[in-house]
Amino acid sequence: MIESVPPIVKVLAAAVAFSALLATVVGRRGGKYRGLPGWGGFWVLFAPLLVTLSRGDRRLAFALLAAVMFGALRAYFSIAPVRNRDRWAILAAYLSIPFTLWPAYTGAIDAFLATVPVSLFLIVPVFLAIGPSQQQKGLLDAMGRTLLGVLFFVYCIAHLGLLVNEPQRGLLELFGLLALSAELPQRLAGRLSRGPGWWRPALGVTVSVVLAVGAGWWFGPWCGLIEEDGARAGFLVAAAVTMGGLVSNAVAQDLELSSSSSLFGRGVFLNRTVPTVYAVPVFFHYLNHFV
Repeated sequence: MIESVPPIVKVLAAAVAFSALLATVVGRRGGKYRGLPGWGGFWVLFAPLLVTLSRGDRRLAFALLAAVMFGALRAYFSIAPVRNRDRWAILAAYLSIPFTLWPAYTGAIDAFLATVPVSLFLIVPVFLAIGPSQQQKGLLDAMGRTLLGVLFFVYCIAHLGLLVNEPQRGLLELFGLLALSAELPQRLAGRLSRGPGWWRPALGVTVSVVLAVGAGWWFGPWCGLIEEDGARAGFLVAAAVTMGGLVSNAVAQDLELSSSSSLFGRGVFLNRTVPTVYAVPVFFHYLNHFV
């Protein structure tokens, strides 16, 4: 039974187990490390999702992906509430999940690229603008919060479904390995931010790039990529994870989530999921257009 498991799945499982164990041990130190066990727990759940999408029953995998997108979007709206009168826009955001996943499920990648971004980012604002003109105060704020949630938890995550249609097997597991390699050093060293303690986060970013590039170079050929393409994919994923971390921290600050609440409260998924999902479109479009 063990021999039948693809090598890239074994490597991803080993990387998740090592990262979760290390996160648990380091997390006992408290302070800024206290959220590491929860981050390790996220990967314990996220990695099986990638494997299920890659190798499981297609209908079950996409149903599970839709449930994840719905749960993440619902959690986001619970901490980034828009106006009460914007419930139709929130409903449109939820309905965009099956609309976005359907072309991915059918393999209509060109239709996804041509229609989904336009529909999501042009139609949702219309629902936000509907209503008496005297009640339009706060429109820009509501529009920004709604579209940001759609961007993170509908548009970005839907690219996992698009990766299912790629001819090479194991790309979803490879993405997980690259994202995990890019995230772990930055979690240990701390995110980039302004201030005197910039050298440790900068070191973490450097190490994450080295690890992700090395993982892409070494394991990319297992998934049908040449070494150079795997290494470039690793670099792009590391860069996207870094940018996603910056955006996640900025959103948490704007929503007035303290570091503790972003690690333990309702906003926990922002800290743990946004850096990873931010990298999914970058990985997909690199493979789809440049490899």
